Amino acid sequence: MSDLAKTVRSHIEGKLARTQIEVSPFPHLVVSDFFPEEVYARILELNVFQVSEGKRWLNSGRARATSTETPYFARRQINFHKDGVLDSLRGEHAEFWNELSAIFLDDDWFPRLVIDTYRPYFEIRFGDALERDDFCQLFRRERFLQRHEPGYFIGPHTDVPQRVFTCIFSFASEEGFDQYGTQLLSHKDELTRCFGHNHYPPEDFTVRKLAPYRPNNFLLFFKTRQSFHAVAEIDESVPNQRYGMQFQFYETGGGIFTELSKPDLFVNTRIRKQQTVQTRLMARVRGGLRRFRG
Repeated sequence: MSDLAKTVRSHIEGKLARTQIEVSPFPHLVVSDFFPEEVYARILELNVFQVSEGKRWLNSGRARATSTETPYFARRQINFHKDGVLDSLRGEHAEFWNELSAIFLDDDWFPRLVIDTYRPYFEIRFGDALERDDFCQLFRRERFLQRHEPGYFIGPHTDVPQRVFTCIFSFASEEGFDQYGTQLLSHKDELTRCFGHNHYPPEDFTVRKLAPYRPNNFLLFFKTRQSFHAVAEIDESVPNQRYGMQFQFYETGGGIFTELSKPDLFVNTRIRKQQTVQTRLMARVRGGLRRFRG
């Protein structure tokens, strides 16, 4: 393990050990000065968006096909779990980001650290499966840098049912932009919940807490039916287009367990219906072509 990895891991372990989970409005914690000071300075200095514009979260066509008004196309990502961006970096950028990526993705250190931070959540959701030696290998991990073009926002949502936990790292270069962080919300009807998939009007919610967009700030939250969160619209004043990073931990596909009940709530039925309609239309087109050629 490199000296950088040892330094970063030791620092993060200490930070999480000294921070208490808050359970309202849903389980989360916020940590300031998450990375060592000298490492955070390098994160700002070696901003990969200086050498790569990143990929759109969704292009405008796919974004319009969703059930929400979220301008997904206004978020640019550099995905360290895929895309081969690291392979294209050179010099200091390559050395630093390869090391930082390895700290979070090369083994089970980070997921295990999060599990130890709030073990009761995992015990309730996953039961005895948590004791499997390969438990962390049953999940998908995504880690990406992000920036947000002016006009980006995302309305209240709880994330897809497969999500287990989400980490949002704020890489602000200066103070004064707290309001562009992540809003932790509760529905005005306290008995309203959502399994996932959809986004909702902000006027139906109350902002209970703000995880600020602030230098070297960190938010960890866990997926529940009440984990409503949102981001206010970004304007041109936000430095570096709300530069930051996410680490997401998911159950794969339809979940790690065999589901006996129907319908399976892990499946987005709206998308499934769209895919079914598209499949039928394509079958008709192919049938018509065969008849035409015959």
